[in-house]
Amino acid sequence: MVCVVSDPTPSRRLARDAVLGDPLVQELLEARLVGVFATLDPSGTIHAVPMWYAAGEGCVLLATGSRSRKVRNLEHDARASLVLHDSRPGFEICGVSIAGRAEIVRGLEAGPLVDLVHRRYVSSDVDPPPAVREFLASDDVVLQLRPESAVTWDERRSAASEALRKTGGALPLVPTDPRP
Repeated sequence: MVCVVSDPTPSRRLARDAVLGDPLVQELLEARLVGVFATLDPSGTIHAVPMWYAAGEGCVLLATGSRSRKVRNLEHDARASLVLHDSRPGFEICGVSIAGRAEIVRGLEAGPLVDLVHRRYVSSDVDPPPAVREFLASDDVVLQLRPESAVTWDERRSAASEALRKTGGALPLVPTDPRP
């Protein structure tokens, strides 16, 4: 039996205003996912960390602490990347890698933006316990990533994805459990 496999769906390159206007990018920004934010350490090492995010006006907002390594890296070099993806078993994957420059927003201007990011991930219907309040309070700055370019990918409707879905042959992704 000969199996015919389709080519992967080509990635799409986007620039400037087209990045945030792209339907897939908008879908990913609206989803409650965790992005991976990357900065350059002065030594040239890439520092990549998972982060919460929210869509802003012409930018992506990320809340963090002013003493974090990513802030120190951005003070040295404003270039950064953010990867957002929604990956499922098999070829059920889609995402975007956004490259641009990040501005650090501090002081009173940062507060409402930090709250905007937090409200996407923590329910406002429940009074958070002290440990949660303390953790959230450590976020005192916002990083405004202004896209300069992006690459998107979307294999959810590819022939290979459809074929694997029909056979049930995709092995499940396995999450890790919190450590005691």
